[in-house]
Amino acid sequence: MQVVPVWSAVLDPCVLRARIATGQANASCRFDAPARRARRISGTEGEHIAFDCLGEVARIDFVGERLPDEPVLLSFEIIADERLGSQLAALQRIYFHTGAGEQANRLRRQHLSLLAADARAAGASLRDVAELVLGPGNWPGDGDHRKSLVRRLVAAGALLCEKGPAAILQSWPDGNG
Repeated sequence: MQVVPVWSAVLDPCVLRARIATGQANASCRFDAPARRARRISGTEGEHIAFDCLGEVARIDFVGERLPDEPVLLSFEIIADERLGSQLAALQRIYFHTGAGEQANRLRRQHLSLLAADARAAGASLRDVAELVLGPGNWPGDGDHRKSLVRRLVAAGALLCEKGPAAILQSWPDGNG
C-alpha cells in the first residue's frame, strides 16, 4: 500500500505539481530553493518541498525529479477544474510576493482605473471622473495632484481594456501586468 503524504498535490489543491523546464527566463522567474530556505522530503514520485511564503507555507511536488540547488525555471501543472482557484492563488503567492492586502489594493486600483476609463469613454470630463472614482475634493488639487491621478487612472484603465482580462488576472514578477 502506497502512503500519500498529506501535503501532496494528490490530496491538497494548494500544493502545486511542477517539473524543471528548459529555456531561458530572467532571474526573477527562476525558483531558488536555497534562497527560499526550502525544506525537502523525498517521495516515491519525486520530491516534495515546502517553504515559507508571505506568512504561509507554500508547497511544490516535483514529479520524477529532485530540485537542484541552483535557480531553475519551473513548469507547473495547472488543471482547470475545481482546484483552479487554489492553484492560481498558490502560484501567485510563490511568484508575485503579494499578500492579501497588497492583492486587494492592486485589484482596487484596477477597478478604479476601469471605472475612470469607462466614464471618460462615455464623455465625462476629468473633473467628473475624479468626483466619481475619488469622491469629492478640490479640483484640480494642490499641484494638480487630483488631475494627474485621474489622468493616470484613465490611462491605466484604457491599457487594461486594451490588453483584455489577462492583464487584470496577471501580474508578473518584473512588474509588467
